[in-house]
Amino acid sequence: MNRRHLRWIVPAATVVIASVVAVVLVTQVGGSAACAAGGSASYYTAGRNGMCNLGTPADGAYAAVGKAELSGGKNCGTLLDVTGPNGTTRVQIVDLCPSCPAGKLDLGKGAFQRIGSLSAGIIPVTYATVRDPEVGPLRVKVKGGQGSSSLSVVVDNHGNPLSTVELQQGESFIALKHGEDNTWTGPSKLSGTIALRISDVYAHQALVSGLALGQNDFQQSTQHLYGGPSPSPSTGPSTVESAAASASPSPERSVVPAGIGTTAPPVRC
Repeated sequence: MNRRHLRWIVPAATVVIASVVAVVLVTQVGGSAACAAGGSASYYTAGRNGMCNLGTPADGAYAAVGKAELSGGKNCGTLLDVTGPNGTTRVQIVDLCPSCPAGKLDLGKGAFQRIGSLSAGIIPVTYATVRDPEVGPLRVKVKGGQGSSSLSVVVDNHGNPLSTVELQQGESFIALKHGEDNTWTGPSKLSGTIALRISDVYAHQALVSGLALGQNDFQQSTQHLYGGPSPSPSTGPSTVESAAASASPSPERSVVPAGIGTTAPPVRC
């Protein structure tokens, strides 16, 4: 994994302030956070793709979270509202911060400087997951799937944590296997274009068809998972077993699937 961290030596008083944890309840409605957790944030420059293989926004509106909060990749792509001394900014979870405990965020430089001073290095923050945030149509990266190469899929612009990604085959759907690096893997020996049924933990669902195999870049669809025009997805049954093929993650990507994102949005309160 390609990550470059900026580490800082900060006054002891700053560390004490940043270590204070507060929990604030807020209203849970569409487009707003369920609750906010207090902690601290530093900043860094992400690698090209980050752990989640989503890339990084050019304006630095991204975040890396610890192992528990990434939850084995389940929270990749979700959005956080982060409030610091100078205001609030919205970021997308795109990366793993291996050294971050629960409550600690590593923000993109652009996001950090919108809510705090870069010279501080570490700032106290509160943050919360945003349910049903406004995002564009789904983007899907499709690699492999042809010949002996296993299908590998990455989904972006889903907003909420995903529950399943399924490959349509005739009248049936095969559940792809989700990895800690945020890839959904499936069978090989496919041809033509494919269709994927994408579902989130709140039962929003969209069917994205016409996806070309063997592409290295994201393919832009016109389908929204929620809040936008989308045709009704097929109601065909899913197969019981996940598709077989899945590449093993490297040791540095080993994540304990715990904490904040199994069947609910990634919040700690």
